[in-house]
Amino acid sequence: MSKKAAKQASKSAVKKPWYLQSPVLLGVGVAALLVILIVAANIFFTKPKEQRAVGQDFNAEMGDPNAPVVVYEYSDFQCPACSYFNREHKPVLEERHIRTGNVRFIYRNFIVKGEKSYLAGEAAYCAADQGAFWAYHDTLFEHHDRGADFNKANLLRFARNLGLKEEEFKNCLDERKYAQKVREDMDEGIQRGINATPSFYVHGTLVRGANYLELLAAIQRNLPPERR
Repeated sequence: MSKKAAKQASKSAVKKPWYLQSPVLLGVGVAALLVILIVAANIFFTKPKEQRAVGQDFNAEMGDPNAPVVVYEYSDFQCPACSYFNREHKPVLEERHIRTGNVRFIYRNFIVKGEKSYLAGEAAYCAADQGAFWAYHDTLFEHHDRGADFNKANLLRFARNLGLKEEEFKNCLDERKYAQKVREDMDEGIQRGINATPSFYVHGTLVRGANYLELLAAIQRNLPPERR
C-alpha cells in the first residue's frame, strides 16, 4: 500500500464526533440549549412582581381603583348605626355607584366601643389575608344584630363558618397581626376630624352618621358632569 493510501485509510478510521455522526441529535441538542438560555434570561431579567402586604386598602375596599370618587367609611363593628348603614344603605350604594365605576369604597376601623371592637377589626383584616374581608365584614354586622359577643371563640367560629383556614386565621388573631393597622386607621380618622361612627370622608367633605342622602350629595358633587 502506498503512503498516500495508508494516510487516507488512517483518516477514515478516526471516529467522527457524535454531532457529525447524527445531525438529528445535533438539532435536538441545539434546541435544548436555546430553551435553557431563554428560561435563564427570563429569570435573570424579569423582576419579580411586587407583593403588597395583606391588610392594605386593596383588601378592605371595593369598586374601580380608578373611580372618580373615593369614599372612606370609618366604622365600628359593634356600632348599631354602622350596622344599620351596612344593612340598609350600603347595598344601594353598591348597586348605583360602586358597581357602575363611580365610587371606590374603602373601609377603615374607627373604634368607639372598646377592646372587642379592636379585636373584631383585627379579625376582619385576618379574613382579608384569605380574600374574605367583605364576607367577614358582613358576618360581623349580622351577628352584632343578633347580640353576639365578639370574643375570640366567636370570631374564630365566624371564620370557620365562612370556610376560612382555621389555623391560619387563629394564628393571625392570636399574634395580633393587625393591631397596628387598626391603630393606624384610628389615627387617620382623627386627622380627618372623625369623632363618631359611622362617618364618611369624601374628597375633603365629612359626612357624619348613617345619612345616605348627605353621603349621596357629597358623591354627586365630586362626580364628573357626564356621570351625574
